[in-house]
Amino acid sequence: MERKPNRLLSGCLIWIIAFLLISGCLVPASLFVAGMSTFFSEEFIVPILGPYMCPENTNAEIISFESTMIGQDGFVRPSTTLEMICKSPDGITVQNLGGSYAFIWSGIVAVISLIPSSIIALFVTIIFLRIFKKRNNDKPQMLPYVKIQ
Repeated sequence: MERKPNRLLSGCLIWIIAFLLISGCLVPASLFVAGMSTFFSEEFIVPILGPYMCPENTNAEIISFESTMIGQDGFVRPSTTLEMICKSPDGITVQNLGGSYAFIWSGIVAVISLIPSSIIALFVTIIFLRIFKKRNNDKPQMLPYVKIQ
């Protein structure tokens, strides 16, 4: 008698491998997009993260200012710093969140990218299982040898 593979186990293994491969591509791409979007889309980020990061009755705002950084060669170079601050309605800065909003934003985008990764992995799994099912059905079935007396 020929052993048949467990379709549930092989389906789970195929899904896990496909998910790891696809998310290995999509998550770094989403981190790049999230990193670039922190520079250009403050009108989009502030309404999403502001209410969660700032105290009540304050308004979130992303500010930029000129600063310096020390490069790998040890020289001081000019740079631009972005920070999220929370201001009261009368314009007083209540809390300075620094650049932490960028890390939180990148994390949110990376987690969201796992959703299409899992859906694409599911479609890949279905396709692979159908290919293997057709391949197994193409083999002629051997009837058991029964000797009739």
